Amino acid sequence: MSDLTDMIDNDQAARQATRVVGELAREADQPLSVDIDPDRTRETATAGFSRMRTEWRPGEAAEVAGVMQQAQGIIHRAFPGVYLIMNELWMTVREPVVDEASGEIQTDIFGWPLWKKLPSGAYIEDYSRLTDREKDDFLLRITTGLLEWHQQAANLWGESMLAKGRWEEAMGVGFISPTGRVTVEERTQRGRVYAAEDRYHAIFRSAVNRSAEALVRSMELIGQRLKDSLTA
Repeated sequence: MSDLTDMIDNDQAARQATRVVGELAREADQPLSVDIDPDRTRETATAGFSRMRTEWRPGEAAEVAGVMQQAQGIIHRAFPGVYLIMNELWMTVREPVVDEASGEIQTDIFGWPLWKKLPSGAYIEDYSRLTDREKDDFLLRITTGLLEWHQQAANLWGESMLAKGRWEEAMGVGFISPTGRVTVEERTQRGRVYAAEDRYHAIFRSAVNRSAEALVRSMELIGQRLKDSLTA
């Protein structure tokens, strides 16, 4: 009888895990929502805002910056052709930052030139410097490069889906691991703790995927604008 009870409990836990993990996975793909119930707003409007943090905790900012730098490193390695084309274009329309002592062009952490900016933070640019021949060359290189870039973005999307699947699997294992009479809330919490590392990895891969998709869309728009300027 005890074995039968354990089997029933495990089966129920497995069904609950499937439902809970599915709900959490869907939530991870949605933007954060805010509870604006009128009663709660009246209770917490003043106190909540007074305690609201607007900055990362000490040490967190550097950690987050390091993670995002790693994500950008993946993007630069995955799309070297994009950055080569854009920096060649910018070399024509922008002004590089030059070291006054050595006369050398200063570069960022990826080895690309730094560009002069206005006091507002916008780059100093003059696109009238681009000749029709240069526009045509950039357009052809972007058009032919999009085939490879779309495939690379699709590969990064696949990696993000695999990371998400691994997180869901780990969450499910953590959810059903406790034996005996355990509430769904307790199982959910144990699942979250068990899958925490996989969850952050999934978030990281999702960020890389979003960045890749945005980069390819931007190149499509730049190519279209170059085409429009040539036919105008």
